[in-house]
Amino acid sequence: MATTKVLMIGGTGVISTDCVLHGLQCGGFEIHLLNRGRTPSFLPPEVQTIVCDIANEDQAKAALETREFDIVCDFISFTPEQLAAKLALLRGRCRHYIFISSIMAYRPSVHVLKTESNSRIGNANWQYGWNKSLCEEMLRREAAETGMAFTIVRPGYTCSPVRFFSAWSISHWRSWTIAARLLQGKPIILHDDGMQLCTVTHTTDFAKAFVGLWNNPAAVNEDFHITSGEYLTWRRVAEIEADVLGVKPVFHCVPSEQICFVIGHDPGQKVIHASGHDCYDSSKIRAAVPAFRCTTDFTTGIALSAQFYHDNPQFQVIDEWWDSKFDEMAGM
Repeated sequence: MATTKVLMIGGTGVISTDCVLHGLQCGGFEIHLLNRGRTPSFLPPEVQTIVCDIANEDQAKAALETREFDIVCDFISFTPEQLAAKLALLRGRCRHYIFISSIMAYRPSVHVLKTESNSRIGNANWQYGWNKSLCEEMLRREAAETGMAFTIVRPGYTCSPVRFFSAWSISHWRSWTIAARLLQGKPIILHDDGMQLCTVTHTTDFAKAFVGLWNNPAAVNEDFHITSGEYLTWRRVAEIEADVLGVKPVFHCVPSEQICFVIGHDPGQKVIHASGHDCYDSSKIRAAVPAFRCTTDFTTGIALSAQFYHDNPQFQVIDEWWDSKFDEMAGM
């Protein structure tokens, strides 16, 4: 069987790293990364990397002009302008384009348990979700006009060794901020009462489903969200994290709208989204990839994260802005 050439635009992020590792484990794939080479990589040295800034049109054209790929996985298009530039570069060089969107593209819904069929994209309540929705529509138009196959993948909330999970839009490289607060006995802020449900998926589990879509006829011109079936309240999330760290959490509840007044509109949009239940049924992806099973529950995932930061203290970086805002909210 011929080897499938896969291009990962990005490839060293929270989700994409485990997707690359799983693809290598499966075999049959020749995986190339395209990125600027600035993000710390936890990938084996034999992974081939095209080092360039894809936002630099001339640089990207020079890097890609003699290359073709069976599959392109786009992890870093967050606006329609960014996606349009990549499609222009890769048009005619790619058989199957897999776009990583987000569950945040879904509009608010009356359904507590969301599926692809009962949920509609076009989330105008959050700029991130709105832009992802626009990207999805652009990709569908591209496929209709050029015949290129596409797949839209919507991750939900994910945790990984480098992401100490929370409801906040803290950079994953500064997510230790939450663990540090727990260890120091500082208040953990809960939006409203913290009893809203969320669905958390470990990136190693996400990778099983994602790679299962490669060379999969069931993936062609379809959309999938990929999540576990583990539903936790935000309060329970923090309780599990505290238990893994061997401490007792101190909670302080603040109404979501008051939080937005403190942290501002952009990060506040995620808080407002999290103020409702966020539960997803992944029956569609399980039907397309029957081997997909989630085996890393949240407690295990957070233990892995705690171990990573224990073993790599150089990454125990505190986000001073977020930490100060948490302190401010704790005094409300």
